[in-house]
Amino acid sequence: MASQISHVVYAQKYLEKNPRKGGEFFILGSIFPDIRRIADGIERKDTHLRFSKTDLDFSGMELFDAGWKFHLWCDMRREEILNKYGFYSLRGTDIPEPGVKLLGDEIDYGRMKNREKLVSFLNNPPIVKTTLDISQETIERWYAMLAKYFEKKPNEKTMRAFLTKQKAFHGKIDEIIDGVKKLRENQKAVEILSKISAEILEN
Repeated sequence: MASQISHVVYAQKYLEKNPRKGGEFFILGSIFPDIRRIADGIERKDTHLRFSKTDLDFSGMELFDAGWKFHLWCDMRREEILNKYGFYSLRGTDIPEPGVKLLGDEIDYGRMKNREKLVSFLNNPPIVKTTLDISQETIERWYAMLAKYFEKKPNEKTMRAFLTKQKAFHGKIDEIIDGVKKLRENQKAVEILSKISAEILEN
């Protein structure tokens, strides 16, 4: 699984290869599923087991839903890449999973394109319709959180701020941040994490 900056980078890479009019809605969908972290009563299965088949066939789908499905596919593909390079067998990678994701965001930040335009779009998102019991207010709050997080390259301060807004991480933030610091010093781990965005859409 990846965190939000990485998901934007993956979505932008997909759109470069497969241009879509209104591609911003694809990106909007690609960073939607993890809203479960701030939406009461929404579990991972509600957002991550959404589609009967997780592939890159988006035939007949609205761009938002296609981006949502793409997020789920990228989560699986990312794990394939990490396992291919033996990431989890490296010494020092036994840290909380969010730490791995956040370091991925830090690595991928410079690959994000049109950041200022994206931040503006997220601060003023369109009405999003889903079958989930999530209010538009919560949806707007999630995208505003991401807009703030995207404003600058992740560092300890911005990572803490982002984690603090997600109830699931309360009481774990120091451990997660310590994990990021530890993993950042692991040259081989950083090298593998750096490969993901380049390989995410390769066969």
